[in-house]
Amino acid sequence: MKIDAIILAAGKGKRMQSSFPKVLQEVAGKPLLQHVIDSTKELKNCQAHIVIGEQGALVKKSVCAFKRSKWIKQAKQLGTGHAVKQTLKELRPGSVALILYGDVPLVKSATMNTLIKSAGKTNLALLSFEQDSPGGYGRIIRNTNGKVLGIVEEKDASKEQKKITEVNSGIMALGSSQLQKLLKGIKNQNAAKEYYLTDIVSLANENKIPVKAVKLANKEEVLGANNLEELNELERSFQSMKAKEFSKQGVKIADSARIDFRGKVNIQRGSRIDINCIFEGTVEIGKNVTIGPGVIIKDSKIGDGTKIKAYSFIENAILEKNVVAGPFAHIGPDVHLAENSEIGNFVEVKRSKIGKGTKAKHLAYVGDGQVSEKVNIGAGTIFVNYDGKNKNKTKVGKGAFVGSNSSLIAPIKIGQNSIIGAGSVVTSDVPAERLALGRSRQRNIKKK
Repeated sequence: MKIDAIILAAGKGKRMQSSFPKVLQEVAGKPLLQHVIDSTKELKNCQAHIVIGEQGALVKKSVCAFKRSKWIKQAKQLGTGHAVKQTLKELRPGSVALILYGDVPLVKSATMNTLIKSAGKTNLALLSFEQDSPGGYGRIIRNTNGKVLGIVEEKDASKEQKKITEVNSGIMALGSSQLQKLLKGIKNQNAAKEYYLTDIVSLANENKIPVKAVKLANKEEVLGANNLEELNELERSFQSMKAKEFSKQGVKIADSARIDFRGKVNIQRGSRIDINCIFEGTVEIGKNVTIGPGVIIKDSKIGDGTKIKAYSFIENAILEKNVVAGPFAHIGPDVHLAENSEIGNFVEVKRSKIGKGTKAKHLAYVGDGQVSEKVNIGAGTIFVNYDGKNKNKTKVGKGAFVGSNSSLIAPIKIGQNSIIGAGSVVTSDVPAERLALGRSRQRNIKKK
């Protein structure tokens, strides 16, 4: 079945108090419109038609559409029906038209597929939901047998109709040939003098096209936002939905109201996430991982059994199995920690490879390091990697011991099983199995 997804994205969004179009406001770190585009990507044989308005160039520049997407300009905003009319020439013969909104980002592709199947090529199917306080929504009008007769917008509804709690999401599907036929009958004889897309429901009944309302169990999927307060509520709804998904997969989340997912995140069974954690970009979390409060992880992979303690920051890094990191560790970018290694409190590691079983547990900086297995890096150790022009490498051999408060001036090599005495400034290579002392001579001067 061919699917033509029509995404309406021409609204100005004045109530957002922003110079950006409403569809470019962000939820979970990406534009509302991008969420909708990403969901339509998951539909088989789908072509997207994105209707844009005054700031269309900015919208196109700000999102990533898939190859089978077409951008269509709506020069004047004369209502949703008028916006859909702009796409008619682009629709494929025999397709099903799926009408979506660029500011309604949480609709799942599975819900879209359910609606498409309900519509087929002969029916008009629309998404509805129950709303205790339905003000502002179009009401679903049914007869005594439950048949959908039409939709009445808030501005045009009678007192009795305003009491109806089943409301229209605006999202619908029908055959593209039927859509072309029904749109011709839409008039702007209403309070707003606009061409309402919802009028095609009553027109469908007049043309004996069956109308089906697919009622959503989870109305959060069709939430939108017209102002910043609603945008904040939409953000929390998204995060709550993601947290519930992970919980069903066996991930323990301390508080779904205090967690943020801002990218493509995968967390495996048995892992535990404490409060106020943020996951950005592409993040892979293995099995039985423990993540403490306030941790931020960006574009990283975390191996099974790893423990990340409170308020650590991890960016563009790979942590293998059973690594211990934190609290207050800064790891990345371009860091690879081998299994059973430990990066402790107030330790920063950048552009470095840390070997299996190596430990840097307190107050150290490891920059541009290549550190082998079972190395001990003492508190206060600094890999002095920058000479004012270039970043230089420090290589540390297997089993080496770097005493506390030492400075390793790169480029330098520390041999395996060597020892750097505490408080040393090391400026030249240290052979294997040697003790290196780089201290100035102590002088005890008698007081006058």
